[in-house]
Amino acid sequence: MMDRRRLVGLVPGVVVALSATAQLAHTPQPRSAERQAIRHAARAHLFAKYITGPVPQPIVFKIDHLRVQDRYCNFEAIPLFKDGSYVAPKYMADIELNLCLRKIGNGWKVIVDLSRTDVPDDTELASIKRRLPADFPLCLFSPTWRDLLSKSP
Repeated sequence: MMDRRRLVGLVPGVVVALSATAQLAHTPQPRSAERQAIRHAARAHLFAKYITGPVPQPIVFKIDHLRVQDRYCNFEAIPLFKDGSYVAPKYMADIELNLCLRKIGNGWKVIVDLSRTDVPDDTELASIKRRLPADFPLCLFSPTWRDLLSKSP
């Protein structure tokens, strides 16, 4: 957690109040336990929802966006085979994963799946916002998704 004296200095004349348990948004470091737990939850979701049968090698992620704050996370990644090749359509649809997760105990659970191949229209964006927990921080999303969701009613 960041030192309060450093936070107060961010905006002259403005005092920032944080609870003792509040956490600033961050990206977990590669190979950290937190990042591994998030990848584990994403992989379990991937196999439960998208993988259509046995795969010839392990699946890893090329992570495009990963942000965590308190008990929430947004994870955007492209699933790849361990050798770096793309997962063929016979094993899985060609999508970029975009998952919203909640921390439960020491692990993570996918609570909203935004994975897709196209840009959502206004009606779908409104539906997505309703599916997110009211306290899910929009700052966790990539700039593109943050912009889309902030314009939606």
